[in-house]
Parts: sequence; structure tokens; C-alpha cells
Amino acid sequence: MRMMRSILLFFASSLLAQDADLWGDDAWNEETSHSQWQWSGFTSIGFGYRLSSDPLFNKQETLSEWRFHSELEYDHEQFDFQVEADVWYDDVLNKTEFDLRQLTVDFSLGSRTDVTLGQQVSTWGTGDLLFLNDFFPKDWQSFFAGREVNYLKAPAAALRMRHYFQLVNVDWVLTPEFVADRYINGERFSFYNPQWQQSLGGKKVIRANEPSQPEFSLRLFKQLAGWEYAVYGYRGYEKSPVGFDVLGSPTYHRKQNIGLSVRGSVWGGLLNIEVAHHEALDDKQGDDPLVANGQNRWLLGYEHELIKKLNWSMQYYVEQTHDVYAARELAGWQGAEHREVWTQRLTYLSYQDKLTWSLFVFYSPTDEDSYWRPNIQYRHNDHWLFDVGSNVFRGSHEQSFFGQFDRASNAYINVKYQF
Repeated sequence: MRMMRSILLFFASSLLAQDADLWGDDAWNEETSHSQWQWSGFTSIGFGYRLSSDPLFNKQETLSEWRFHSELEYDHEQFDFQVEADVWYDDVLNKTEFDLRQLTVDFSLGSRTDVTLGQQVSTWGTGDLLFLNDFFPKDWQSFFAGREVNYLKAPAAALRMRHYFQLVNVDWVLTPEFVADRYINGERFSFYNPQWQQSLGGKKVIRANEPSQPEFSLRLFKQLAGWEYAVYGYRGYEKSPVGFDVLGSPTYHRKQNIGLSVRGSVWGGLLNIEVAHHEALDDKQGDDPLVANGQNRWLLGYEHELIKKLNWSMQYYVEQTHDVYAARELAGWQGAEHREVWTQRLTYLSYQDKLTWSLFVFYSPTDEDSYWRPNIQYRHNDHWLFDVGSNVFRGSHEQSFFGQFDRASNAYINVKYQF
């Protein structure tokens, strides 16, 4: 912590010492190079602390790190090469970590096919922080800790190809070896374990063995009259070890999915509808309590600008468990057959768009729990960015989706210098 405070003081003193003309936006936007090589990055520090203590952890910090992020791009007539990586010291876990977020080559095969090969972050679907047909890896530890929201999407080594045809466009991703979510495993936040029927964390950490088989994602999409239509498919595994083996250890079970979505302009706003059918391949009958049951999922969303610079969006999301009785035995509590979640997002820009106020709320009337994400971002100039917010979980049951993270509620601050 002493080292982190020293770094924070360095950031603050550097900011105060800068001349206003030197750091002006106009000067920074001037073109300075025509090189095919482009390099950029940032350095940042982040602190987060629990709003209430968790007795399973000696440290009550949820975020305490210094991070260096670097990006390198090379543009060629025949291909593009990109590298993006992070290295940071994590004072919560007392270790230095490295994450290669991108190492890709992009090129075209003819006039109708684009290829991206290598370590990359992929995403699709219409949900806002709700994922029905997106089975690319997520980093939930970063999301709950208060890191930038773009770190919710985790990278994976994959081959992605996009084919553009008059009838329909085809987008598919092959991941040769399964890549799981960076799920909540007890390392930084405690969680409810249904097999042990208690919260785990601190010294008790889940380390499930990941499958080595491939996973395949497919999207067919087309735009017609200003509306975007898409059909999705997936075959692989549960992204987190929500099932158990015969010894009671967490494990990944096989699953497949088919879904569809539509998105377009309605009443001056943006309407999206998405559905998905998740099938548990290791328990198609739905009577094995060790296997996470299949589900049908629905999403209805709408986004609209209420007044100038004030944007509002809402979502209504439903999960229907195929065999609720087996699911209840697995989860260890009497959850509802239909889990409903409402979300609301408010975003307001002020002070010449340099100050962003936002609030995102998840609320489940069936689980009687909620998750609140207030946030304020201030962009001082093209270099300095300040980010303050919190993650607040509330629930009536420690076994519910958000209720289990009640002791993970935290407040955080990030300071970033971009170059």
C-alpha cells in the first residue's frame, strides 16, 4: 500500500506541474507521424475497498494495483498486425500479472471474406451487460472490482472469419481450446457454494480443470430496412464451472445454444429483442442434479435520449429453467422457475462532455436481489482520466445470484494517464 500511495502522489504532482498550453487538446490532435507503425498506451492506478468487511479475507481491499497498458499497430496494404498487452502489480493478491489481450493478424481472402487470427477479444449480441448468445470469455473479477468496463471482455486465441454475401452475412469463431470465464472463484470475492451450502473465499478457492476441446460460435446476420437481424449458434461448454462431478468438485459440462435477435429504431429510440435456447448436452433429460440445467432466455430492451445529453435505457430479462426441480437440488435453495431481471441505465454528459455521470441497476423481483453500479468519469484532457464508482450488491437470500455477493460491495477510484 505504501508503494501505491507513492505512485498516486506522483500522478497528482505530475498533473499539477503540467502547463495548460502544453497539454491542450488542439496541440495533441495535430498529426505528427505518417509511419505505418503506431504505438500508444496508458498507465493507471486503482484502489477499491469493501463497504462492509468480509471475515473470509484478511485484506478488505478489492482493488489495489498499478497497471501499464501498451498497444502496437502495423498497417500494411495486405494485412494489419496488432498487439495489445497489460502488465500490472496486484497488491490484493501480492503478485505481478501479465495479460496478452490481443496478438492478431487481419487480412482479406478475396472481396467477401475477412479473417482475424490470433489472441483476440470477441463479442456479439444486443444485451447491455446481459449475455444470451455471447459465449466468449468474460472477466467477472475485473468487473466486480471496479476496473474499466472494457476489461469485462476477456481474450482468447481463436480464428474468426466474416463472409459477406447478398443473402446473408456469416460470422464464425473457432476457439481451438476452450477458454473459460475469469469467474468469481473466492480469490478476491466470496461466493455461495451449493454443494457445501456456505460461502467460500479467502483460503478456499475454486480451481476447476478446464476442458481442452474446442468451442465454436456462429452468427448469421443481415440488415433490412434499417433493422438488424441475427441468428446465433454455439457448441462448447459452460463458461464457468457451475456443475459438479461425482466427487462434488466443480466442473464444466458440455452445452449448445441456438438463438436470434432483432434490433432497430422505434419511437425515436433503439429497440432490441433477443432469445436463446441453452441445452445441457450432458443431461438432456434435465434430471441430473450435478449438471446445470438447460434454459430458455428472453430479453427486451429499449434505449432513448430523454433530453439532450441524458440517455436512458431499460431491459427486461427472463430465464426459464427446463427442469426447475433438478436445478433447485443443484442450487440448494427454492429459486423461482422463472428468474426475472430488470435493468435501468442513466447516462448524463456535462462540463463540455468531459464529465460523465452514470448509473446502471440490476433488479430481480423473483430473487429479491439487486446490483447497483453508480459511476463518475472526468476526462481532464486527452491524457488524464479520473474514474470513481462503486459496486453495491443487495439480497434477501445468500444463495441468490446477486445476494451471494453482498459482502463484495465496494467503492473504487482509478486514475489513468494516456499517451
